[in-house]
Amino acid sequence: MIHVQGLEFGYKRSRKVFRGLGLELGQGSITGLLGRNGEGKTTLLKLLTGQLLRQSGQLEVLGHDPKCRQVPFLQQVYLLPEEVAVPSISIAKFFEVNGAFYPNYDAAMGRELLQIFSLSPEMNLKKISQGQKKKALIAFALALRVPLLLMDEPTNGLDIPSKSEFRRVLAQYTSDEQTIIISTHQVRDLEQIIDSVLVLEQGAIICQATVSEVASRLRFAPVQPGETTQPLYTEQSPLGLLGVFARGEDEEAEDFSMELFFNALLAARPAVLSTLQSQDLTK
Repeated sequence: MIHVQGLEFGYKRSRKVFRGLGLELGQGSITGLLGRNGEGKTTLLKLLTGQLLRQSGQLEVLGHDPKCRQVPFLQQVYLLPEEVAVPSISIAKFFEVNGAFYPNYDAAMGRELLQIFSLSPEMNLKKISQGQKKKALIAFALALRVPLLLMDEPTNGLDIPSKSEFRRVLAQYTSDEQTIIISTHQVRDLEQIIDSVLVLEQGAIICQATVSEVASRLRFAPVQPGETTQPLYTEQSPLGLLGVFARGEDEEAEDFSMELFFNALLAARPAVLSTLQSQDLTK
């Protein structure tokens, strides 16, 4: 599905965003792409879709080189950016005009999704609220049914009920054959639906793992008084002190916390990666 080796790219010659980036990602997963501001999450998504052109290295997506921007490739991939400039037309017309470029576009699915999001097809995209526009564009992206769907901060601008609707439609209206990559800072919005995580740090992928793999090695739980096991990382929360622990063989897996995992990687990277290393989860 996605093969990246030795990828280099920079907006300026003096500063490279990526130096020798490598990535292998197979078909059929929902992956959360995490990283601090400025680490290159949006840049990577644009490179995968051919909106930016790599400077060196190998990049293959769906059997194509995105740099060539061939029509058979562009018909199979879609990037929903964080912000979209929309014309002053109805939602229905936007779907009709732009959906025609994608062979798998499902107009009936688009109408169903608009109904779920409480949107009328006759609404003018230019005149509705930012949250409504975001939901309309999410509905359009899902209705395209492309093999590779990339989303950049899709929950930004959504209220709490809309975020719940987003998680529900993502689970219901995507197939097992689709690969979906979601770049986000709103990690709590995704932890119930993602299958795997990619973490970018200093221009490299420091961790690529499935949620089940992480949960098999790490335990996410409150730090109990008199705790005898030394946590790898702790942070204060309204619920008390939370910790990330190396999970023992006889310990039951706790609920996965993507936010806690990400914070632990940033603050206690050597300890966390060392714990994961035994199952070859790091890159």
